[in-house]
Amino acid sequence: MGGDGNILIYRLGSLGDTIIALPAFHIVREAFPQARITLLTNLPVAAKAAPAAAVLGKDYFFDEVMAYPVGLRNPRQILGLIRQIRAHRISTVVNLTSFRSVTATWRDEAFFRLAGVRRTIGFSTKVADRAPRLDSQTGQVEWEARRLARRVASLREVDLKEDHWWNLRLSEVELGAANVLLQPVQPAVRRLALSVGTKVQAKDWGAANWIELTKRLNAKLPGFGLVLVGANDEREISDACLREWSGPGVNLCGRGSPRVSAAALRQCQLFVGVDSGPMHLAACVGVPCVAIFAARNLPVQWFPRGDRNRVIYHPTDCAGCQLEVCVAQKKKCLTSITVSEVEQHILAALNQPV
Repeated sequence: MGGDGNILIYRLGSLGDTIIALPAFHIVREAFPQARITLLTNLPVAAKAAPAAAVLGKDYFFDEVMAYPVGLRNPRQILGLIRQIRAHRISTVVNLTSFRSVTATWRDEAFFRLAGVRRTIGFSTKVADRAPRLDSQTGQVEWEARRLARRVASLREVDLKEDHWWNLRLSEVELGAANVLLQPVQPAVRRLALSVGTKVQAKDWGAANWIELTKRLNAKLPGFGLVLVGANDEREISDACLREWSGPGVNLCGRGSPRVSAAALRQCQLFVGVDSGPMHLAACVGVPCVAIFAARNLPVQWFPRGDRNRVIYHPTDCAGCQLEVCVAQKKKCLTSITVSEVEQHILAALNQPV
């Protein structure tokens, strides 16, 4: 494809959004190996959410970050962003954002054209291109990673089962930092990773469930080490879980970058958590997941990468609601998932007696 010109990748979101788009980032870099790539992205609204730049690392997927102001409406901000894009002499924009509407897609493409961009990729408004497809046989919605890969299929079509497209390119420094953090669990031959938090209320399984689950697993998994990962404000509940664990354990919440967390997760045999960024991070580095899903999204669309996962998803009449806060239905899709059900899936995934 060649590497001439300056490329801009337009992708908003945080940890999970970035991981699910990782194959598309690889495709762009391999299509333009010599280009200077600028990542246009937002700083997450939630303080606990990692920005895309921190997930992708430096020096490969992009060369520079340009901040996209959330809720861009101020004319001065719009003109300022246009000036930045013009100053960077961007020749091609690759659109990896979520589909909102035909009007929004037209508006975004017109904006970049106004900023002097000659070529745009991923701005199709065709019904078949703009949103997730439905499988005609199963009726299931398309996996988000596949939808994003279709956005850049003009550059290259790929097999998303290949590990290459999920390579985070972790550095030796990051791998070494993970080894230091994992020293408290080094005596353990096998390690179980838990992530007990989420920034979305509708996905929160509840502290009591996590503490009870840890207590039960402690009795069933002697010799395992326990690794808890997550944001800094999840340290307290993670500490409560750790107190139920008699073997070696470590609380890594708020310690290390997302990439160091990925390096630590890579040394675990299983990840357990809700639909979250850490879940996608674990799946990305090849760790099988027991994933507890609310039904706020339809099945499959945001499932983790890989075919060794056990996704616990209870469909309800309100599935696909997209709610971030669920009050009226009292999170019935999630509260119906019991500690016993999750425990059985974990033990089965580890080939342990139930």
